[in-house]
Parts: sequence; structure tokens; C-alpha cells
Amino acid sequence: MSTSPPGMAYVEIGVTDAERSLDFYRGLLGLAPAEAPPEPAVPGVHWLSADGALVKLVEAAEGSTLNGWVGDDLQRGMRHFGMKVGDVFRQAERLRAGGVAFTVEPTAAVGDVNLAFFRDPDGTLLEIIDGHLSYHSVTTPELADRERRLAGARSPDAGPVFDHVAVTVADLDDTLSYYRDHLGYPVIGRLVHDQDPRGFVIDYLQAGPAVLEVFTFAEPTVPAPPGDRDRLGLRGIGLAVEAPPENAAGDAATDPDGVPLRLVPVR
Repeated sequence: MSTSPPGMAYVEIGVTDAERSLDFYRGLLGLAPAEAPPEPAVPGVHWLSADGALVKLVEAAEGSTLNGWVGDDLQRGMRHFGMKVGDVFRQAERLRAGGVAFTVEPTAAVGDVNLAFFRDPDGTLLEIIDGHLSYHSVTTPELADRERRLAGARSPDAGPVFDHVAVTVADLDDTLSYYRDHLGYPVIGRLVHDQDPRGFVIDYLQAGPAVLEVFTFAEPTVPAPPGDRDRLGLRGIGLAVEAPPENAAGDAATDPDGVPLRLVPVR
């Protein structure tokens, strides 16, 4: 097993057909087989490297359904998995030629970036994004500067690499207490979508090599539908930790909004 720095080590995605999903993530998106996954080999589990963090594809049991994400911004839990690219419009044309249909067409977005959304073969929501965010408020300038430098060094032809996992939460203070205070993920900055009547804000936390996007709304949110880990779609996040937070039991935990976490000791 590899030595991982503290932070987000992987995102776990349940799939129905491993070969079909490997064709998509490895063949179309261009992710590479992982050389040294952070967990022992298990039948039905396939690890892909996305430059800095991993994608863990897990064959779900027959009859499994998507994890209950209904595309409602006010539903709490895991929303999407995002990847940085050199140029969203170039990558979108390449993906479209490979048969991808976009749920959000390539477009300019708040924060001076371009983005697009689409789904994997089982319906998992994915995002590609380019450039660097122009935060409305910056908490940790050196991290914002690092993001800017990395974006400047990225070739316009660069394909997808791991960038973030997005979650909607009920209470920002509870979320920050867990991820910032217990796990040590600093806040990079914030975007305020001031044209959204729901009071829509995104806070960005640096989780080791990746970013946790935390969506909050002034309007009440609703819990994600109950479900176990044996399902399709986004199933959890792997976190490399030096020591489990106080409220974690063993190597499994959930965050304040019920997102399943696998705590992988740093070795």
C-alpha cells in the first residue's frame, strides 16, 4: 500500500458493469490504473489514479440503485465528483465525440471558471472545470495562490485530473468543526452566489491533494435518502488520516451529514 499524505485519498463510486465503467473512466476520461492503492486488493474493486487522488470503482450487488441523489440542490450529502481540465470546451468536444451527453453544457460560471456537468454510465454526476477560482473572500491566500499557479501551468490540452468532491450540508459550523477543526483541512475561500434567492454559498476546503466543496443554503435542506454503501453512484470518500477524529469508530465514520468516510491511516 502507498504512503498517502493526510487528506482526501479517493472517492468511491459504485458501478454495475466494471468493464463498461473502466472503458469510461480509463478509456474516455484517461485515468490510469493505480500502482499502489491505499487499501488491500479486493475482488470487484478497481483503482484508478487521477493525479493526486484516486477513484475507487466498486462493483455493486445485482439490483443496486443509484444513491438517491435527485439533482435537488437542497438535498444534503454527496453531490458530484469534479475534475480539473486544461480547457472545458476542448474536453467537452472530445467527450461529446465519445457519446457523452451533458446535463449542463460547457459554460462560464461564478468565480471566473468554465464548467460542464455530465454522468457516468450508471448516472453518477461528474463535473469538469478549468482555470482557477476568483474567490469572493479568501481565507488562506497561499492556497489560493497555489491554485492559481497550478492553473497557469496546466496545458490547454490537459485531460481530467482529480479536483474535488462536493457536498451539501445542513450546518456550516458543524461541517467546519469536523473537517477543519478535527481533520485539519484549511478553508481556502468562499463564493457567494448572490443572484440565487436561496442564499447559496460554497466554501472550499483543502483536503490534502484535493478540495472539499461545501454547499450551504439559507433555505432549509433535506436529508439524503437512507441507504447503505452497497449501491451505485457516489458511495463515500477515503481520507488518509494520521489519527481518527474523536467521534470516529475504527476505520469507518460518517460526517455530520451522513457522508460515509473510510479513514485510512497514513503509513
